[in-house]
Amino acid sequence: MEQSHTRGLLKSVEKSLDVLDLFLKSNRGLSLKEIAGYTTLNISTAFRIVNTLAERQYLQRDLKTRQYRLGDKALALGRLSLRTGNIGTLSKPYLRRLQQDFNETASIYIAEGDSRLCLEAVESSHALRRVIPVGESVPIYKGAAGKVLLAWSSPAEQQRICEEYGAITLSALHSIRRHGYAVTQDESEHGLFAIAVPILQGNCGIAAALTIAGPTMRFYDSVRQKMLFTLNQYANEISHLLGHH
Repeated sequence: MEQSHTRGLLKSVEKSLDVLDLFLKSNRGLSLKEIAGYTTLNISTAFRIVNTLAERQYLQRDLKTRQYRLGDKALALGRLSLRTGNIGTLSKPYLRRLQQDFNETASIYIAEGDSRLCLEAVESSHALRRVIPVGESVPIYKGAAGKVLLAWSSPAEQQRICEEYGAITLSALHSIRRHGYAVTQDESEHGLFAIAVPILQGNCGIAAALTIAGPTMRFYDSVRQKMLFTLNQYANEISHLLGHH
């Protein structure tokens, strides 16, 4: 019974994806009749699917032409894929250079809701090192990278996170933005030190946070200053490649 229910759900998902696939092949809106015809779905099934997709903003219906087009959420997913793909591709050589410069773990994070997601990482070769799995998701208010992402987010988003979680203050975020970087020690893990700076994109504000992290005992003052200088240099170069001037 459970397997039958699961197969039914998967079939529904496949049909929904078939509908969305149509819009990859068409540069115009599609009517319900066209959607049903191209997917070989009956009209009632096609209507239920497009109605659900429209309610969830993956499709939108033009009231005049009665045709469907991709909705805001589908377009947002496309932009996110393009943005994260570009950032990941462009940042990888800089992460390698950063790791080679200091032999500490270099990584790049993007904001994803109330979390920060590790997009790329190059680990130190030291036995004692910061290990960051790509795809790791951490609350956005934790760690240097998260604080940078928050400090360059909108005032409304900053206030919401501060009020909802109480883990950081607006004055702390304003200070990070004023100084241009964030530093944390013993926050994500005991004995861990991290420095992060923003990567900016065009006129869209912050795109990601570039960070270097490792054991506090190796992050003495003179090294921190060199790390910060190098982080800013590489972040500025990546930002320039992303269209920020």
